[in-house]
Amino acid sequence: MPDFSNSCATILTYAGLSDENKNKISKKIKDFAAMSDQGASDDAARRLRKELTSYYYDIYKFCFFKTLAGGEIPDEVMMFLYFGYIDEQLAGAENTQIIYQATKSMGLDPQMRVFTFYDWLRLIYNCKKDPSVNDFSTDYITTLRKQKKDGEITEQQEREALVDGKKRVTFEIDNMFKSANKMLTSRVTTFVPFFSEQTLTRPLDKSFLSLDIIHKTLNVIKGIDFSLFFRQTVYTAPELGLDKAFIQVEVLPDIILMPVVGTRAAMWQEITGAKRTTPGRFILPIAQEEDLTTVMIKMCAEFRWELCKRIQGARWNDLSERSLTSDYVDYIDTYRKNKELSTEAKERIKSAMAKHRNSYKEMFVADYATYIQYESSGALRHNKVVRFILFNYCPFSKIIREGAIATNPQYTQLIERYNHKAAHEIHLFGIATGRIEKAGHPIPAELLAHKAYLEA
Repeated sequence: MPDFSNSCATILTYAGLSDENKNKISKKIKDFAAMSDQGASDDAARRLRKELTSYYYDIYKFCFFKTLAGGEIPDEVMMFLYFGYIDEQLAGAENTQIIYQATKSMGLDPQMRVFTFYDWLRLIYNCKKDPSVNDFSTDYITTLRKQKKDGEITEQQEREALVDGKKRVTFEIDNMFKSANKMLTSRVTTFVPFFSEQTLTRPLDKSFLSLDIIHKTLNVIKGIDFSLFFRQTVYTAPELGLDKAFIQVEVLPDIILMPVVGTRAAMWQEITGAKRTTPGRFILPIAQEEDLTTVMIKMCAEFRWELCKRIQGARWNDLSERSLTSDYVDYIDTYRKNKELSTEAKERIKSAMAKHRNSYKEMFVADYATYIQYESSGALRHNKVVRFILFNYCPFSKIIREGAIATNPQYTQLIERYNHKAAHEIHLFGIATGRIEKAGHPIPAELLAHKAYLEA
């Protein structure tokens, strides 16, 4: 195996730092590695963590941009870009070898749905993906537009910045990266982005997320909540005699693996830009120490909630426009007077609201997780009101409806109602496609995909 005893110097040299800065940062890295408690609360420890965090993002930018120039890239540099690795002593010799092997086996996702953060930045640099929104949910294009409006840049500078790879990547690092990296870890107040053995709560090789396991986990969730990533859109084909049809299209999210060890995950944004049929963005630590299925179900719940709010706009909690969010908010606001709920059920809702800080969204996330993990297998946990809302807007797939819950009296009426509605939509769809076939045209792929959705 290669010798990594001089990793820090190799990475800092590649980044192009001066000898003075290299010596200063190397010393602080060694001081941090020598600490028996890197999460200590004294002023010196806090100051050191803050300095190291500041250095990290500058070094990341320098290294990333240099890799684009071509030439040989040291293994240590790629280990840093993929995993935040900086020093063998800080990481531990065994973990260093594990990170090295993982770096060597890293590849692109054939489905182009899951990306390491390094590969994600390359896509942004090459204008294949747009930078993510910042903490205020403002994207790069809107930021430039505001700068032009405020007179900070000219119209010409705005046009140039839109395709300036360096500015696009810098926006992503300064906004999404700095915030997302920290939020994925359980040590928010003592967070340092450099990889350290002290942060591990389980063996590193058990935590790494492979592309395969992410796809499999997401497919399991989709196998239960089949309509999770489907959006309604308008399809037109005048040449086929079809002026306007509402169809469902599946828009899978982009999943970005951040170079950090963490216990959490986050749904960063539900769409990209203003168009509703653009992918959402999920972020995961590249080494996940919690159960992946559990954290991904919660991400999907957040996605459900935020996408509904985006589509409904200002009326997201207005019951005059029925939706997942408006029905759920009404359920929480009126549960005390709801005659369909027992006294015991009302007490459980009250306790849950206290636990989730009176947040509608957090309550929904918890209820959705229970719905996917327990109710789908016939292990009932919900009251009839929330069960009706969830099944109405997040119906179980056909295999679940005809399997685990098929004969459960709590679901039979819900399933009958769903089947009746689906049969009606399939009938109308058959009439529309029948005209196309009668005219001698093949059915477009978009309509066939919609038919598969209706029959799922």
